[in-house]
Amino acid sequence: MKIFSAAFSRLCNFQPHIAVAACFSVLILMLSVQVQARTIADTEFPDVLEATGEFPQMTLNGASVRKYYYVVDMYVGLLYMQNPGRSEQAVINDEGYKRMVFHTLLPRASGRRVAKALYDALNLSNEEAEALGAPIDEVIEMFDVSMKSGDETHVEYVPGVGTRIIVKNEVRGVIASKRLFDAFLGIWIGAKPFSETFKAEILGTENALIAHE
Repeated sequence: MKIFSAAFSRLCNFQPHIAVAACFSVLILMLSVQVQARTIADTEFPDVLEATGEFPQMTLNGASVRKYYYVVDMYVGLLYMQNPGRSEQAVINDEGYKRMVFHTLLPRASGRRVAKALYDALNLSNEEAEALGAPIDEVIEMFDVSMKSGDETHVEYVPGVGTRIIVKNEVRGVIASKRLFDAFLGIWIGAKPFSETFKAEILGTENALIAHE
């Protein structure tokens, strides 16, 4: 933003009768940059993650707050996608890059406990759990990091690679399985999500949900 502000100042001080159009263009760009964020639980999250050497550009598909017993805010859940979608099938079946973000809101939290809760929510048989590509204990161990408010865990689907787990900016493990990512994502937006409102907000269809309540 400082770069844009400096450019705006220089343009507007250089022969104003010539630079009017340029000044206006820079101002519009500054305003567009400012609005490309969403505020949730007093925190701003970008609407777009620009491409890096690690991943392509991704857009925020939707976001919601996960509450503990409907009272305590646990985390902000965000879903970023290379190819955004508005239905459960479109999102889960998509083969592009995807990232689930767990932005911690609790003063203190256990990543291991979050992972255990996710696995318990899957309610899988032993055979189904084995088909996900890695032993349950091995995956839970990847989450085993102490968390505090503002810390993030990312569960990513990397095309051609599988599921990658990143806790506090550290890659904790990679599992060669899309099914594992789909299973975690299903907790948010599957046929039996832990919250229909959370599901609708992640899919960006909350207005449709409200209309049918």
